Amino acid sequence: MVLVIFRSVLREGVDGKYSVIAKEMEELVSTMPGFISAKDFTAADGERVSIIEFESEEAIQAWYRHPDHLIAQQRGRDEFYKSFKVDVCTPTRSYSVQC
Repeated sequence: MVLVIFRSVLREGVDGKYSVIAKEMEELVSTMPGFISAKDFTAADGERVSIIEFESEEAIQAWYRHPDHLIAQQRGRDEFYKSFKVDVCTPTRSYSVQC
């Protein structure tokens, strides 16, 4: 498993436009081979965090290079994001407990 942690801060006034594109990308990524899951969170200070799980680095690269995603990435840089950071990580340890 490989994780993509996407942290972003939106520019003021773009929430509605951004939400449409974000929903389209969420639907698209869920169809990609190697996609496992995605969750989004918004902190009290407005920072957004997405955690996306893929089976492999190759699956992430296929997503990163998808033509529709490339367009969305450019729109994000040009229109939506004040700032963003992407971390691609491989867990060194993983476990879960259900109580």
